[in-house]
Amino acid sequence: MMGQPWVYDSTTGWTTLNEVEDILDRMWAVNFHVPGAVRMEVGIAAAEIAANIVEHAGAESPVWMRMEARVGLSDVRVNFTDDGPASPVELERVTLPHEMAETGRGLALAQAVLQTLSYRRNGLNHWTLVSKPF
Repeated sequence: MMGQPWVYDSTTGWTTLNEVEDILDRMWAVNFHVPGAVRMEVGIAAAEIAANIVEHAGAESPVWMRMEARVGLSDVRVNFTDDGPASPVELERVTLPHEMAETGRGLALAQAVLQTLSYRRNGLNHWTLVSKPF
């Protein structure tokens, strides 16, 4: 059973990442059973996906973005939806870039700390993040 949703629903801008982090912090404050390591991992992954949406989907102009986070009995699920252009990403091909690369680590990092990271497009971009079980 999943708990109540914690939602960010707005147009992306320079405060988006802070607002996403604030919502997750409020969610953690009332969900004491979520281990610290899971909180950290979900926070990292959510920040990376939100940053990608702001940077890539909203590269030309701000986009609408919705984040819905829920805590279950044994996992955390975060869904992002945005109305930006389709992402060209193929998650099964994502790897860490060369150690001297300045960008390109976000999706690989998110995959490393999550049980599941998925992307699909049906007119909107949909990202699903599922924590490792606890």
